[in-house]
Amino acid sequence: MKKLYILIMLVFLVKPIFSNPIAPPPVISEFYLVNDSTWYLELYFPQWYYGQYPSIPDSTLDEYQITTSFGTSMFKSSINLFYDNIIVITQDSLLNKLKLNRTGDYILLERIDSPYNSHIDELRFGNNAGTYINSPIIGQSIVMHIEGCYGEYQSTKNCWVKETIPSIGYNQFQASSYLGTFSGKVVDLMQHPMSGIYLGRKQFYNWPTYYCIVDFQSFQTDSSGEYSSIIKSGRHWVEVFTLNALLTDTIINIEPDSVSNYGFIIDTLLSSISNNSIRQKYNITTYPNPTNGETTFLLNIPNNYYYSKILIKIYNNEGEIIKILPINISSSQEKNSLEWNFRNIDNYVISGIYNYVLEIDGKRVATNKLIITK
Repeated sequence: MKKLYILIMLVFLVKPIFSNPIAPPPVISEFYLVNDSTWYLELYFPQWYYGQYPSIPDSTLDEYQITTSFGTSMFKSSINLFYDNIIVITQDSLLNKLKLNRTGDYILLERIDSPYNSHIDELRFGNNAGTYINSPIIGQSIVMHIEGCYGEYQSTKNCWVKETIPSIGYNQFQASSYLGTFSGKVVDLMQHPMSGIYLGRKQFYNWPTYYCIVDFQSFQTDSSGEYSSIIKSGRHWVEVFTLNALLTDTIINIEPDSVSNYGFIIDTLLSSISNNSIRQKYNITTYPNPTNGETTFLLNIPNNYYYSKILIKIYNNEGEIIKILPINISSSQEKNSLEWNFRNIDNYVISGIYNYVLEIDGKRVATNKLIITK
């Protein structure tokens, strides 16, 4: 009875091991695209594969193939596969020559009739779905760069980077000339510089870069609103934030050995930055709000500036402009008002929540919401 119990326990313990195998490490180490018909692919099979999949031949690439957007081709026979050694693949290594699209493509390394998973590794670049990095320019290669870190459950950080001096055939999973400069300026809607603004990832702003989950250490703008930092080449998700608010986010592309400049214009009225001068200078509200009749827009605009055009733009929930109201500003006072009877060209607007924007000389300087009930 005791033996039967032990056997049942082993069945339940062993089953998850085979149903959820450990994800294999990367095999594609570097890719160098000379032109649409000439390329080099560096492969590196660690000894780990032989221990994990003992049925995989450890002598040749006969059971492997490469797939791109142009088709699939097996390797020529008798190409040696040595574990823990670099293998350089070219067009001449394939039974059928495969082209690659310089503006964007993918490379799939697959094993034929594998009892586990035919997909071994892949690289996607350029304007291709699921891409990780932009297309290489002439003289660049794409490298799977691996470095040590201290993230939870991990000991290495893997990422695709560009390298300005290709190292095909040696120094696997390591790039040398792959860093670039991420710089630019952060301003508000009136082009005033914003100092002390962070760039990076808000939730990881005080984490050191040797944690696996962090792309690069967050940094701040200086007194002129400018920033500059050296980070890895490739695509990064960057957030612009204060410690109290996320202002905006975007995807940036960094090229190696070059300066990539990005400017950010922040709507400080929407981001709740309390000490910003633009919030004090410009304001727009409505009264009554909510309302089922006419409403009055109340504007607070400095009178010591020259304005050529001032508009109130009203948007529905779909972001469509339903009404544009021009404003005639009195030079003798800062506070101005304008009534609106809910007319939209030849009819009345329906009940709902509307956004209205104060726009001065083409720049949005204030915004708010209006609730109409009928």
